[in-house]
Amino acid sequence: MDLNIKQRLSTHWSLWRIIRLVLSVVFIVSGIIALDYILILAGVFLLGQAVFNTCVTCVTGNCEIPQKQK
Repeated sequence: MDLNIKQRLSTHWSLWRIIRLVLSVVFIVSGIIALDYILILAGVFLLGQAVFNTCVTCVTGNCEIPQKQK
């Protein structure tokens, strides 16, 4: 199980994943400064998606494009 988590944390860092990470930090810091708990929650949600490279809509693998068989 630890190897799977290490793989998720260290591989597949795309531009979109980095943007989610940066936005999550901005949301969390802004939420702390403004004492806005909804903004903090949104930042934590994005942080979880960025760190573990998950997407709520792609849980079942529906976002993958099937490869054509030759």
